[in-house]
Amino acid sequence: MKVGWIVLGKSQDEPYVDQWGLMKTEQDLQEEYDNIEEEIDDLQRGTDFQFFGGDIARTVPETLDLSRKYRRADVLVVFAVSGAGTRKLLNALTTYGLPLIFFNKIEKDRMYGHALYQQWYQMDAVREFTDVDLVINDYGKLLAKLRAYRAVKKLEESKVLCVGEPNDFFAGGLAARAAVDKFRPAIDYMSFETFKKRLEEKSLEDEEVIEVKDRFLDNASTVSGEIDEETSLRSARVYVVLKELIEENEYDAITINCLSGILDLVGTTPCIAFQRLRDEGVPAVCEADIPQLVTTILLRHIAEKPTFINDPVIIPDENKVVVAHCTAPTKMGGYDEEAEDYDASLHHETKLGLAPSVKFSEGREITLAGVSHDFDEMVATKGVITRNTSYHICISQAEIEVEDSQFLLDNFKGFHWVMVYDEWIEELEKACDLLSIQLITPEP
Repeated sequence: MKVGWIVLGKSQDEPYVDQWGLMKTEQDLQEEYDNIEEEIDDLQRGTDFQFFGGDIARTVPETLDLSRKYRRADVLVVFAVSGAGTRKLLNALTTYGLPLIFFNKIEKDRMYGHALYQQWYQMDAVREFTDVDLVINDYGKLLAKLRAYRAVKKLEESKVLCVGEPNDFFAGGLAARAAVDKFRPAIDYMSFETFKKRLEEKSLEDEEVIEVKDRFLDNASTVSGEIDEETSLRSARVYVVLKELIEENEYDAITINCLSGILDLVGTTPCIAFQRLRDEGVPAVCEADIPQLVTTILLRHIAEKPTFINDPVIIPDENKVVVAHCTAPTKMGGYDEEAEDYDASLHHETKLGLAPSVKFSEGREITLAGVSHDFDEMVATKGVITRNTSYHICISQAEIEVEDSQFLLDNFKGFHWVMVYDEWIEELEKACDLLSIQLITPEP
């Protein structure tokens, strides 16, 4: 994501000889400019944000002329260092039509700008536009907002493949149409029959199919005695074919209506395919659940980690939620982090496909969220993984301690929910704000 940054640095007009704020002389401005450059260099480390620009705007004409340069920015961060006549500069920047984040410093012995800066931001832009924000001092909050913008951008630019029709249990085609209307992803569809033909064109003796099967079984902590060779190869072939489709068509995400007619046609499930795709950074969503496809894409790009779509079982009297599904990524901690352990087993309900029982990191903080099928509301909570469980349910499963499970039960949205490691409520709140989704969370 391209992030422009600009410094407002207007000198005081005569007859005034001094001003509020940090910059009294050009030397003062340059010193603070150097500080900002260093801070931006620090911000860029460990992120994929591409900062550019760094112009100092002193007048409205200069600010207007810079609009062409910053047109390619996805977000523009404004450091309004000077307080002299700067309200007009702020309004000139607002006319760019770009998402804006005004960054202000109010520290122990110095402050940016004017006595009324915060009030100006609020009155002139922040209250009016969801994509204009104010951050004071806190670069962590700045990064949180940038992550939210990145996630929304990725959602709006996503190209998705849905194999089979959108699942009617999750509002089906109505949800798919609503998602496209509201968020603008491009969704391509492939019939089960065409997908079956693509599978049959790939031999079970194909070298890559065998490699995928062997890798899954060899890396498992244990291998179930129920697993046979043909089931394993059929499961591995799904990954190979999906990967080909992704590369041929540049898809960013995948979903399959996998517990419907496809079972009779192809006789397997995509559980290990989805595990591996998620580990590679591709959102892969079970059961053609279009609403939680949206949640998945948002959380994956907020956190830069793979996500776990699940069936949540809420236990209100214990502030617990049990989450379970028959596939999960092993790279839950991050794409460059050590993989979680897993046992190789079969899909719980059908036994038709290989599936991983992933062992989640106990004690790890998580975020859990689910959007309503009309995309009007999303419920979310932070939590902590207390233990990996062994219920007679889907085989990747864990118990989560949450703040208020009764609240989650009373405000349940969707059907599946989506889990991601670490706490991302602030980012999710901003993303939902940008998308006109009401985020509902337990009171702290």
